[in-house]
Amino acid sequence: MDRRIKASRTQEKRLAHKVGGVTTARSGAGWAVKNDVRNNKWSIECKTTSAARFGLTNRDLLSAERHALLDMREMAFAIEMCGRHWVVISEENFLRFLELEADT
Repeated sequence: MDRRIKASRTQEKRLAHKVGGVTTARSGAGWAVKNDVRNNKWSIECKTTSAARFGLTNRDLLSAERHALLDMREMAFAIEMCGRHWVVISEENFLRFLELEADT
């Protein structure tokens, strides 16, 4: 198996386990559910690279957001880069988390 595919599948399985979700079979090829990992609240698009940079475009984010909305979930974009794990969310979700944290 190609090492990039293996790294991608490993990332998806690790994240699905951490968020209490599942990986989406054939996420890039299916017609119904597109993002790679999902749980009850989140639909997460995953990307992995061993390079020191990753090109994230507005188109990538809007596509992931559209797929999440069609799945009636919030969108997150997970990037594994050089062994670190990053998650990109909308400012609206980030501010909502800050509000929830302040309420507790």
